[in-house]
Amino acid sequence: MRWSKLKQMAEGFLCEPLKGRVEYHWIIHRKSHDQPGTFRVTFDGTEIFRASDIPYNIASTTRGQELTKERAIDPLKWDSDWKKIWVSKELKQLHAAYDDAEIEVKQSGLYPAWEIITLLFDYTQMPFENALAHEHPVIRAIALLDRRLGKRRWASIHVETELEWKFYAIRNELNG
Repeated sequence: MRWSKLKQMAEGFLCEPLKGRVEYHWIIHRKSHDQPGTFRVTFDGTEIFRASDIPYNIASTTRGQELTKERAIDPLKWDSDWKKIWVSKELKQLHAAYDDAEIEVKQSGLYPAWEIITLLFDYTQMPFENALAHEHPVIRAIALLDRRLGKRRWASIHVETELEWKFYAIRNELNG
């Protein structure tokens, strides 16, 4: 799906007072290797959320290297038979370290833009109840600005992350 259509659909879910005030932006850095992107949410022109591929990749790689040292993972041993390398204990440990690093970086609030674009598409397709209870904090935060969130449901909202608090404060200002 084209970004312009996805943006239109996602912004179409915003509650009436936020239409035109909250905007979703996706920037592709075309002259950079692999064309990484940046996803931004702005409120009255001020950025309230950013997800970018480059800072995420730097942070997860750095943390992966730290975990590799902390866990004292041996370097891969060269073998002309690549199948032996592929099933080696060292490679499995390296994969586990880097997977754990990605999880830690996301828990700290840094996300890759490509993941958010996929989540935004999923958000436009899912029932609203699923969005409010979604495992990803970005989906839950975006759901707080949704027109389908009425006053009764608003009273029972439980905010868990700093990101959700930002979105909650914007919507609460409109309700209060």
